[in-house]
Amino acid sequence: MNVVLYRGLIALLLLFASTANAGSCVVLMYHHFSDTKPKSTSVSPELFEQHLQYLQDNHFKVLKLKTMLAHLKEGTLPNKCVVLTADDAYQSIAENAYPLLEKYQMPMSVFVATEPMDKKYPAMMSWQKMRDIQGEIMQFYNHTSTHSHLLDLNKEQVKVKITQAQNRLEQQLGKREKILAYPYGEASLAILNQVKNMGYSAFGQHSGVVSKTSNRQNLPRFPMATRYAKMSSFKTKVNALPMPIKAKTTNPIFTQNPPTLTLEFSKPLNKYQQNNFNCFASGGVNMTWEGNQSVAITANNPLDYRRNKYNCTMPSGQKGRYYWYSVQWVNLKIKEQ
Repeated sequence: MNVVLYRGLIALLLLFASTANAGSCVVLMYHHFSDTKPKSTSVSPELFEQHLQYLQDNHFKVLKLKTMLAHLKEGTLPNKCVVLTADDAYQSIAENAYPLLEKYQMPMSVFVATEPMDKKYPAMMSWQKMRDIQGEIMQFYNHTSTHSHLLDLNKEQVKVKITQAQNRLEQQLGKREKILAYPYGEASLAILNQVKNMGYSAFGQHSGVVSKTSNRQNLPRFPMATRYAKMSSFKTKVNALPMPIKAKTTNPIFTQNPPTLTLEFSKPLNKYQQNNFNCFASGGVNMTWEGNQSVAITANNPLDYRRNKYNCTMPSGQKGRYYWYSVQWVNLKIKEQ
């Protein structure tokens, strides 16, 4: 390759990367912190400490969730921003994660389905335990009252599940911001709009990086469990950047199977970027480009699970950092097993 052309390519990649890097944050989603609990949703305390050590050693800014959302609104998110979250308020969060978070002085936000606490399920933290540990290190937010599939409910039922949980959290733990995580990451466009009208910021369970183009009612989080929590995968994800696309909200409820995801990039891609843009789904995908700024992605096979994902990545031009974008599709014809 011509030296001048090569230098020009590198400069373009770095410019593209710096644009996407401005104002973004990686949010991680944990569940259990245990060597023995369900493997599909667990991270060992030893591995979790390796995560925290890596964040400390590499000078990441680990923010409280509410702080990150305030910076997102103001357009002032710092570089190398990370937020730690956990769903369901299991005992292992208090027993195994909290002491490590105290050791490294890093905050975590936990999303609580309130009915199990009221019923005193032994696997869950008690309200008293949450009162004891909430503060600068640990914060608690809304995961609905019963952890129901919101897509199986009508509008009024959705409102009740969210409002009941918010009321119980405020009664037991004090006033708190309206921040929600959807059970199973499931929501329709109608639910996203309803949650917005109720004044909530909300998180799904699809991978990706929070940025100014993200929908505030369907913010992405990287799941941390099984092989996805291994250090090699962890490093890739905390260093990820938002895919440089125009703001887009995709309807996760599809009518055509397999569904097609169309992305429009904020700037035209060069040949290197096009050739290294990849998307993944079970059975592979077909990608159709319209010029150098738009691509349509369709899975090769029908989606045969209730929840399915398209994950797309592209090298950023910064060593070890990839652009990342994901959509979680929901097939309403399939009920949870």
